Amino acid sequence: MSAAHFADKLVLAEWALRQLGIDNFARLSEMLRAPEFEGWAEDGGSKFVQQLVLRLPKNRAISDEMLRDYDTNIVGHWKHITGKRNLQGQTLYPLYFQYLGLLFTEHYLERYFRDAEDLLNSLNEAVNAFKNKADGRSQIDLFTTDDLNKLAFWMATGSGKTLLMHCHIRQYLYYLGKAGKRKDLNRIILLTPNEGLSRQHKEEFELSGIEAEFYDREGATLFTGRGVDIIDIHKLRETSGEKTVAVDTFEGNNLVLVDEGHRGAGGEEWMDKRARLCADGFSFEYSATFGQAIKAASGAKQKTLTQTYAKCILFDYSYKFFYNDGYGKDFNILNLAEEHEDETRPLYLTACLLSFYQQCRRFADVGAALVP
Repeated sequence: MSAAHFADKLVLAEWALRQLGIDNFARLSEMLRAPEFEGWAEDGGSKFVQQLVLRLPKNRAISDEMLRDYDTNIVGHWKHITGKRNLQGQTLYPLYFQYLGLLFTEHYLERYFRDAEDLLNSLNEAVNAFKNKADGRSQIDLFTTDDLNKLAFWMATGSGKTLLMHCHIRQYLYYLGKAGKRKDLNRIILLTPNEGLSRQHKEEFELSGIEAEFYDREGATLFTGRGVDIIDIHKLRETSGEKTVAVDTFEGNNLVLVDEGHRGAGGEEWMDKRARLCADGFSFEYSATFGQAIKAASGAKQKTLTQTYAKCILFDYSYKFFYNDGYGKDFNILNLAEEHEDETRPLYLTACLLSFYQQCRRFADVGAALVP
């Protein structure tokens, strides 16, 4: 199964688009990406939902009423996690792609908790529709019930994965509580690739008003169920040690959040740990590099990763979309000939220093004027 066209195999992401009566992301982007659609409307909802109700096809699975209900939830969650951040002087509104990621999550979770069997049937109808296309998508397997409790978000670096993660926690707890199952949840666990990102996440949780601590076996029972346990993924092992913790230490009914999980563990080994941690719960995974990870794999491992992520990536806002929307960096790649390295290296490094100086000088002189 080729990884070159992995983005074309995202059956769950395509299913989500079709719930809005849309067959490609570009159409949604065109509807919502204008800056004037950001922010809240006079009725307290988002301006995005006004555009969706006005411009989406009428023949769709998500009705106007459902859109407005989802929007009410999204606005509430967003205001909660940005309350402290807004005290710093700038009101944060969701960008259109962040809003869409949350909108698709609302619909998925609502259906998952209301009628998982109906959701499964709907997803497999989408897989069968894939099978009728002559582009290799027929290699995607049907969904099983074990696939339903895992969602992933392919988000470019800088696109606000952290804010989505914090809203996802609130979204999941809302629908879990609505289903009368809030007391069944054991833990909320965030797995990170390294200690540096763990510290960064803890600071971000504090800004969002979400209690979080680094996992500590000694104090674990006191903290259980009250906030997010942050654990470096490489510390998860089959047995506990001085600096490691056994996967089986945690019961299976957890909400598991994963930041760049495949950077910390390889392929099937990592997926097995995730599956055990959320066996009776749920998981959200976030990465900017799903495509690269799959392309780097080979053989059976690549096939396994492709099957898994084709069926759990709910929203694709990878770098190509990020760049096309004007958020990416313009760049040139210069390959310097080795035979002229001695003479070109000083020139190249001097140019780099001058470019950096120009940025610093520009920021110092007119930084405030550049904010708008």
